[in-house]
Amino acid sequence: MAEWLIYLQSLMPEGERCWADVPQDVLSLVLSKLFFRDRCNFKLVCESWNLICPASRPLPPPTNSSEFESPWLMVSQRSSCSWKIFHSLYNDIYYLDFPELANTEILYSKYGWLLMSKQEFNLFFFNPLTREKIELPAVGESFFSVCFTSSPISSDCVVFGILSSSTGFDIDFSFIQRGDEKWETKSFRLGSKYFWMSNCPPVFLNGVYYYLDCKLRNIIAFDLIKNKYDWIKCDEYSETSTTVDQEEDEEEEEDEEEYEDEEESEEEEEEEDEEEYEYEEEDEEEDEEYEDEDEEEEEEDDKEEGEQEEEEQEKHKEITHQIYMVEVEGDIWGIFVTNYEKRVSVKKLDLSEKRWVKLESLGGKCLYISTNGSFAETCSVDGMANKIYFNKFHGKNGIIYSLTSGMYHSVGGYFASKESFGLTDVDFGVWIKPTLDM
Repeated sequence: MAEWLIYLQSLMPEGERCWADVPQDVLSLVLSKLFFRDRCNFKLVCESWNLICPASRPLPPPTNSSEFESPWLMVSQRSSCSWKIFHSLYNDIYYLDFPELANTEILYSKYGWLLMSKQEFNLFFFNPLTREKIELPAVGESFFSVCFTSSPISSDCVVFGILSSSTGFDIDFSFIQRGDEKWETKSFRLGSKYFWMSNCPPVFLNGVYYYLDCKLRNIIAFDLIKNKYDWIKCDEYSETSTTVDQEEDEEEEEDEEEYEDEEESEEEEEEEDEEEYEYEEEDEEEDEEYEDEDEEEEEEDDKEEGEQEEEEQEKHKEITHQIYMVEVEGDIWGIFVTNYEKRVSVKKLDLSEKRWVKLESLGGKCLYISTNGSFAETCSVDGMANKIYFNKFHGKNGIIYSLTSGMYHSVGGYFASKESFGLTDVDFGVWIKPTLDM
C-alpha cells in the first residue's frame, strides 16, 4: 500500500535465482511495510518467506512499535467478561477478559478511555490498556447521550450528557467536572421549536457542546459558562433543493426557447405554403387541427413525465439512517449514512453560514466511527487516507468506506460494493485508541 519499491538484484545467473535465498533482514524489512492482504500474499511466496512471519502477533502490540496506537474496536460479549477486540491494522480478532467490566454498558469512548455505566446510575472511567478505573459520583437519571471533554486524568475533564427525560420541546442535561462531588442538572425550554432527539454523542468545541438533530440535522449549542443555548437551524435541504430547482428551471427555459423557435419556423413555412398553394388552404387548416391535437397530446405527455420525475425525486430523497459527529482540528464533521443502500457522506458544519458543506476528501485523515464515540486520526499507513472505519464486518474482515471510490471495502478480503447489503453490524462495539495515560 505504501508508495515505495525495493529492488532486489541477484548476483547469481538468472537460471539459478531463487526467491528462498533472499536475505532474512531484507525480507523482514519488506514485511514490516506490509499490511492486510499483502502480508497474506507474502506468506504464500515460499516456505522460507512464510517462516519469517510470526505465528501470532501480541495484543496490545509492543509500545515501541508503529502498530501500538492503531485503534481497536471493542465489542462486549454481554454474557461474560470476555471482550472481542478487532485490531484495525492487523485485521485480526483477539479476545481479552475484563472482569472489571462485568454487567456494564459502554456510554462513550475517547482519548483511550471508556466511560462505563453499571446499573444505569453508577458511572466510571476505564482504561482497557492499563486497567485503571476512575469512579464518578452516582447520577440521578440515565443518559440518552453523553460525552466527556478531555482525558479523565485531567482535572478539567467534564462529563456532559443529555438526560433520558428530555423531549422534543425541552432538553434536560447533567454535567460534572472531575473532582466534584455531585452532578449539576439544568433544563432549556425550546418553546414552539421541536428538536428530534438523537443518540449521537454531543461534540465539545471551544467551550460549547454541540448536539445534533437526528432528522433535520439542526444543532443545539450549549454554553455552560454563559448558561444559555443557541438553536442553529441548518439550511442544507433548502440550499440543495434550490440548486436542483435552478438547474431544472434552466433546462425548462432552454426547452421553451427551442419550442418557440420551432413554432416560429413552422408558422413561416405555413405562410409560404399558403402563398404558393392557396388552393390547398382547406387541407392546411385540417393539418393545423391535427397539429393542435398533437401539441395537446405532447403537453399531456410532458405533464405525465414531470409528475413521474417528481415521484422519482421523492423516492431518492435522503432518508437518514445513522448519524455521527466528530471534532477534527477545530471543525465539526458530520457523517451521514442515508437511504436503504446506506450511502455515506461527510459534511463540515459551517457555523458562520449555518449550513453543512459536503467534503470530497478527508485531507489525509481516516475516521473511526461508532455510536458511542468517534474520532479522526492522521493516517500512519499509506493508502488509508480518505477512509472511514465502521463497526461492520464482511465475514471476519473489517469494513472501511472509501470516499474516493464511494464504496464499502473489506480490509483483508476482496469485497467491494456501493451498498452495505450483506454486511454485519456489530452491536455493543466502540472504537478506542490505546493510551498509557495514568
